[in-house]
Amino acid sequence: MNKENNSVCKLPMNGTYNMRDLGGYTNAFGKTVKYGKLFRSDDLTTLTSEDLDYLSRLPLRTVIDFRSKQETKSGVDHLPQTVSRYIELPITAGDISMLNFTNVESPEEFMKSMYANVIRNYQSTLKSFFELLLDIKDTPLLFHCTAGKDRTGLAGALFLSAMMVDRKEIMKDYMLSAEFLRDKYAHIVKRYPELEVMLTVKEEYLLEAFRVIDEEFEGIENYLVNFLNVDCANLRLLYTE
Repeated sequence: MNKENNSVCKLPMNGTYNMRDLGGYTNAFGKTVKYGKLFRSDDLTTLTSEDLDYLSRLPLRTVIDFRSKQETKSGVDHLPQTVSRYIELPITAGDISMLNFTNVESPEEFMKSMYANVIRNYQSTLKSFFELLLDIKDTPLLFHCTAGKDRTGLAGALFLSAMMVDRKEIMKDYMLSAEFLRDKYAHIVKRYPELEVMLTVKEEYLLEAFRVIDEEFEGIENYLVNFLNVDCANLRLLYTE
């Protein structure tokens, strides 16, 4: 059955806002993405001891960090003792911390171009991401960036696409970040309301990524298989039931 209440996938964390399980979605074959195997999150720099205990009980084994070198220097991940692999796969296109916002004429267009940039120019990074997912002994696995909405959102959307989950359901999962991140950035938005569109998610951002995939790479299956070298059939065997 389809996941009826996506909010149940959010993990009970005190030190993050946007950590959730990607399990529970039904694909085109009636299979369900397994719970407890793959998680997405915002940064792990303020995880509490209770959070770390919870993640150890999963037990979390691998963390993939999409943040830039500058971001990881500014905030080091707190990891549970069960994590044996911490892998940095920096996607600098998603680091807006050093951006001169006064030079951004259209924040919405900037965000859309950033998503297109990742699809076009970070294929080797995304390929490495999927290679890691295929090593099932290193699961449960968590991937994250700073907000867990753009770089992480794209990676999550590509994974669910490989699972053959309907795009409407993928969009619902992606849009959960708008709800979960509201409190994280409320103090910034209150002071700089013009930045809100860059500190949340909008459907048109992910739609732009899918537009590039469909128009420039002949569709999601072709993009995954022939550009990212994803073994989709094997991936579905590992992550669906």
